[in-house]
Amino acid sequence: MTSTPLPPYAEQTRALLWIQLMINMVGILFVVFVVVNFWPTLPANGGVHAYTAIGGLLFGGLLSAAAAKMFPRGRASAWVVAALAQAFVLAAVWAVGQLGLILGVGILVTLGTVGWIGVNLCRAQVRRHFFSSGARRPTGQPLDGQPLDQGGRTAG
Repeated sequence: MTSTPLPPYAEQTRALLWIQLMINMVGILFVVFVVVNFWPTLPANGGVHAYTAIGGLLFGGLLSAAAAKMFPRGRASAWVVAALAQAFVLAAVWAVGQLGLILGVGILVTLGTVGWIGVNLCRAQVRRHFFSSGARRPTGQPLDGQPLDQGGRTAG
């Protein structure tokens, strides 16, 4: 099966989703390190926020990887999974903020990546790739999946 190349913004978004996976994994290590070393100084309900931060980063990273893997197929579910991953990462950033662990560079990189992916998901080129019927079929294949003969008509 030959795959058609992705539109430029869809390819950029796919690459950013892989980068977001790596950023999230580093974020998990950071949150776990801070919670283990500074647990007594955290707020009273810090456990809930710590679990929310770790869970949001974990599931956001897993969904980002799944969406990046599904991007070349051009299914609308990949777009939805990518948008859901951004929601998980934003929930994790909120939880980290509630813990009082807002550190400039890490949060800025995470929010910048989420924003960039979000803007790309809303671009017409990316939406057209996922939500138009022509994007889901390989070149030269009709929508019903039947092979074409030499004249471009459905065989059979």
